[in-house]
Formats: sequence, C-alpha cells, structure tokens
Amino acid sequence: MKAIEMETTLSPDGKLPASFREAFGRKVRVIILFQEEEQQKATTEDGSVRLMALAGKVNAFQGIDDPVAFQQKLRSQS
Repeated sequence: MKAIEMETTLSPDGKLPASFREAFGRKVRVIILFQEEEQQKATTEDGSVRLMALAGKVNAFQGIDDPVAFQQKLRSQS
C-alpha cells in the first residue's frame, strides 16, 4: 500500500486535487483531518478567559455578594 500525504484546501465541490491523479480510478482509503472552529477558538484563548466564560454559564457564584466574607464564614464553620 502506498501513502500520499499533503495539506490542501478542498474545493467546495469536494473533488480531490490533481496531485492525487495517480490514485484516480483506484480503490483508496481517504482520511480527512480538519480543525473544528471551536477547537481553533479554544487554542487561541488563555485558560482564564475560558474559565470565566464557563463560570458565566454555570452561575455557581450567583448568590455570593462578598466572596471574602463567604470564604471566612466557610472556614469558621470547619
């Protein structure tokens, strides 16, 4: 089995580039790898930005007006 690897942009009609001409008309196995938009966005943001975005969705701290007082109260109960 022969392997050919290259990086290219697929045309909107999905046809293979002419550089694969050697494989035309043959039975082939095609693996297409592409980066998803969400992954691209996640890799460009630092962790704190992603964490804050998640915290905004979860609303876990919605009822805490004063985080310092909240922590002090928790520690005094232990």
